[in-house]
Amino acid sequence: MKTKITVKAIEKMLKAHLPPLNDKVGQAMEYSLLSGGKRFRPLLLLNTAKAVGKRVTQNACLLSCALEYVHTYSLIHDDLPAMDNDDLRRGKRSCHMQYGEAAAILAGDALLNLAAEVAFKGRLSDAYYQKACTYLFERSGSCGMLYGQCLDLFTETGSLEEANEVALHKTGDLIRAALVCGALCGHASDEEVKLFDEIGCAFGIAYQVVDDLLDSKKCEKSFLDVMTERECRQYARQLTDKVLALCDRMPQYDLQFIRDFATENLSRNR
Repeated sequence: MKTKITVKAIEKMLKAHLPPLNDKVGQAMEYSLLSGGKRFRPLLLLNTAKAVGKRVTQNACLLSCALEYVHTYSLIHDDLPAMDNDDLRRGKRSCHMQYGEAAAILAGDALLNLAAEVAFKGRLSDAYYQKACTYLFERSGSCGMLYGQCLDLFTETGSLEEANEVALHKTGDLIRAALVCGALCGHASDEEVKLFDEIGCAFGIAYQVVDDLLDSKKCEKSFLDVMTERECRQYARQLTDKVLALCDRMPQYDLQFIRDFATENLSRNR
């Protein structure tokens, strides 16, 4: 496909797969999905697919949408009163504040289901695509992102190892999914897929470290429980250096976009 990889193009794809629902749940789905996200994960997936496979395939486009639907559902549920109880998301009223708790729960459920529906539209005869679909839902399920959310809700963060475990799964697993799914859509080798997964792990933890620094006033469990602010910044830098070094191990691909995302993460303000 000749799809240009831009936020605008991703927005268009995300809208195209939304069901034509005008009821309260449909409105809540659209409200949360189109509330101004950075589309960081689909951008990673599509750019990785292009770097490895030299083009953006329909399979990659479908998985990029599925990934963003999963991410949005997780944000809706994360904001609920029973979870983080957040009134705002991206500067706007969170989904449950705008449409009520019941509609928000159903909107999240619907987006997760939509992710599976869209993924199944791909070319399932492609063994690489089968692996990518499996990996996406593994990393978002009870051994992935959901596990990280459980750790965040029900355990204490008393050591760097424990903080890493929460960050790796709660935040890092969908970043890992973006990179690995993109690599698989480009038909990367097993060794290359492992390297992309390692990049995702280091990048995901670094991303959460910066999140914790930005949310230091409201974050109850974070890296700031086990390190000073200065140590957190040094740790994020170390993790970023690891990302850059891992990219250097695949000189056959132009991975400057990963280097740019990882470096920009250190100075982001939201």
